[in-house]
Amino acid sequence: MNQTVLPPLRHKPYGGAWSIHDPESVSIIDSIKPTQGDTKEFLHDYSQWFRAGKDLQGIGKFSNVDFSAGTTDTFYMFYFRHLDRRLRLFKDEYFVHHMIARNYFKDHMVIDQAPLQKGDVVVMSCPFSNTGTLPDNFYSILAKCDQLKIPVMLDLAYINISNISHLNLEYDCIQTITTSLSKVFPVENFRIGIRFEKQLYDDPMVAVNQNNYLNLHSVNIGHTLIKKFSNSWLFEKYREKQLSYCEKLGLEASDCVIFGLAQKGKFDEYNRGGSKTRLCFSRVWDERITL
Repeated sequence: MNQTVLPPLRHKPYGGAWSIHDPESVSIIDSIKPTQGDTKEFLHDYSQWFRAGKDLQGIGKFSNVDFSAGTTDTFYMFYFRHLDRRLRLFKDEYFVHHMIARNYFKDHMVIDQAPLQKGDVVVMSCPFSNTGTLPDNFYSILAKCDQLKIPVMLDLAYINISNISHLNLEYDCIQTITTSLSKVFPVENFRIGIRFEKQLYDDPMVAVNQNNYLNLHSVNIGHTLIKKFSNSWLFEKYREKQLSYCEKLGLEASDCVIFGLAQKGKFDEYNRGGSKTRLCFSRVWDERITL
């Protein structure tokens, strides 16, 4: 059996990273009848919706847009292109990336253990998986990747549950950007995501999009939700609750509304290898878990 890449925390009350099963969004989802959505219209509207009110400098250069089954399908397509490179990740990055490093890459290294080199490939979540804030040295890493022509994928899965309002995406090294709806809404089982790329790369995701060989029910669900809710609705609804809860537990409030951050010495059983420890409140707030 392969070694566990990060400690399994989903059985703990504050473990994992989950959407909030908010009654408003659950009610809308439950009312949606199985209907085929319009992929082209959804991708156009989602592209605008996720960036509304945010200064995502350079996002317009990523003109090749595809429906992705969550963010994970985008991950696979990016990794298939770069298996001959050395994968560089933060130690406390999203566990799926570490599983791919362990199982499929011949060479991989934690990003801050050694300088970046030609022949590397970099993946970063932003907001960062372990903190919900910008990754450490985010822009200096991108600048170095530009210099060394290292391809980069940015995972923006948390962007619409955060108050991060500005990102500079102008760096030439950024090849792929992806995000999804599965943290903004409780739609993790419907796999509703989007991929942005600067250059057209004819891979299986492009092929299934060109042929509309997609889960059109999921397309319809995603489209219905972004028409009914703004991209900041969840953050605005739960921000005060997050601040109050963090004060109660002695935590730092993350830029992402579902998280609180502990310093070493508090809640260490939740630590994922980073200098801060992430706690997710979603399942306690929506009462899927009771303390």
